[in-house]
Amino acid sequence: MADIGGVITEPAAQEVVDPERGRRTRLAREGSARLVIGLALLLIQLLVTYDSVAWLQVILALGGIYGLLTGVGQLIRAVFGSRVDPTVWISMAWLFILVLFVFLQVGGLFDSLDADFQDRERPPSFTTDEPLGTDRLGKSVMNQSIRGARISLIVGLGAVGIGLAVGSVIGLAAGYFRGPIEGTFNIITDAVLAFPALILLFSIVAIFGGSVLVITLALSVLSIPTIGRLSRANTLTFAAREFVTAAKSMGASNGRILFREIMPNVALPLASYAFIIVAVLIVAETSLAFLGVGIDPISTPTWGNMIQEGRDPNLLEKAPHIVFVPGVMMFLTVLSLNRVGESLRSLWDPREAKL
Repeated sequence: MADIGGVITEPAAQEVVDPERGRRTRLAREGSARLVIGLALLLIQLLVTYDSVAWLQVILALGGIYGLLTGVGQLIRAVFGSRVDPTVWISMAWLFILVLFVFLQVGGLFDSLDADFQDRERPPSFTTDEPLGTDRLGKSVMNQSIRGARISLIVGLGAVGIGLAVGSVIGLAAGYFRGPIEGTFNIITDAVLAFPALILLFSIVAIFGGSVLVITLALSVLSIPTIGRLSRANTLTFAAREFVTAAKSMGASNGRILFREIMPNVALPLASYAFIIVAVLIVAETSLAFLGVGIDPISTPTWGNMIQEGRDPNLLEKAPHIVFVPGVMMFLTVLSLNRVGESLRSLWDPREAKL
């Protein structure tokens, strides 16, 4: 009851005096409700409807994940305020957890990939030693998914690292010196970007094999033109700024201007876009593995290999977790990298964020 005879009761008066507190209280209640609903949907999918049709399990699992993410997001805003973007915090938390498990596996935990034919296609159960179940050979789906994360991060970060080392320098030179250097750069990048990416990757893998090193180098070939163009565009902007003109008037060499004046300003936008490019390359590596031309699935399990293994309709009906677990992990990783990259781009390039 908010108003009796023109007199405002105490709860309503408190909400008028402190509307932010009331808003945070509502967010906390809604977030808690969504969190509970999300957990309930996931538990129903795992414990009740696991043996039912695949589409029902997918709907329940996606609804549960959506409830968890939105619930946690509203709780974060209730605690830290509306200016905080909860999706960025959740994304950074997921990437931290993923990297943590990768390092734990490197240290000897979660590294068992032995087959157990007596324990094949076990469904997920958090009360056993295999919380995410086993595949058709009896191997741990969780351990394989962590190994797949390890491979995806190595390939994505390695390819982007090579692209940054080569593409940024070439783009700097093309944007600063212009003339024939820029013309040659534009022709080469246009030719590489115009060539179908999958056909180029297929050709490289067919010639040199499907090792982690070859896949990384092949994807770096695709990242160099994109990063080079970003570097050139930012160099054109900063090369016309006053501090570069002042450095030229003081007799600074071209090398000093490029690497002491322009590169530090170009590095920040490139770093923000690097997260987005890593996400794209992870999807590309997974696509290659799914099509059967990626990394050898016998020696090195990857997310794409796991999804490709479980695409059999009969297996998908009996053990959907074989596909669902690596698929969800890849989805969350790619989404998190994109959100972090967009946040950094807004932070380091506020003018472009307003477009």
